Amino acid sequence: MSIVWWAAGSISLLYFIGYVVWVGANNSFTFFWLLLGILFVVLGFVHQWMKNKNLNWYPHAAHIFYGVLLCVLSFFLVTLGVVIKDGVKKADRNADYLIVLGAHVYGERMSSNLKYRIELAKEYLEENPETKVIVSGGQGHGEKISEAEAMYRYLIKNGIAKERIQKEEASVNTEENIKNSIKTGALEKKTVVIVSNDFHVHRAVGIAKKLGLTGVQGLGSKTHPYTSVNCYTREVFAVIKYKVCGQI
Repeated sequence: MSIVWWAAGSISLLYFIGYVVWVGANNSFTFFWLLLGILFVVLGFVHQWMKNKNLNWYPHAAHIFYGVLLCVLSFFLVTLGVVIKDGVKKADRNADYLIVLGAHVYGERMSSNLKYRIELAKEYLEENPETKVIVSGGQGHGEKISEAEAMYRYLIKNGIAKERIQKEEASVNTEENIKNSIKTGALEKKTVVIVSNDFHVHRAVGIAKKLGLTGVQGLGSKTHPYTSVNCYTREVFAVIKYKVCGQI
């Protein structure tokens, strides 16, 4: 069993290093993989030490530990299943508004996940010419322009009329994205589709409903394969937190 823990720790540590090198440590959750890797390695050494000492109570403690671990993992996987299910749902046609949620911009260049969002929004707008769009996202650390401005430029460049686009540039998180967008477009009695990456749709729609939107659906774009493990894991914890705090 020690070998299993050490292998899991090595994988987690390598994922952390690769993520930081390729994507950067642009959110604090990235360090979860570093801490998890260290924990797994330590568990491997603890398991080996207890086995070598041949402690009488060890088998009973191990059964309790693995039982608790199985329960936690089961709860995690059930929540993950809900997140995945909502992320692949299709949205109805001819919504009054799209809200496209922001994600990181490197200088003036959109991150892969933000580009996936706005590309999907563009496709929806081309297929539904009466739909308007609110691009939502402020300007964060390392960003020369706001996330909303980056998306606005993309839509204009790809032929979406500027009269159909509104910018919301004050928000710094998902809840503010949606709350400020509702004010920007007076959306209380509108049909709304929230566009984000697939991992993010469940929580975004839940927040929108909590904020009073009734005719709201989600539309999930793909997520970059390398970031998906981090994104889905972080999102499961976020969904649990939001549920416990009554935010969705």
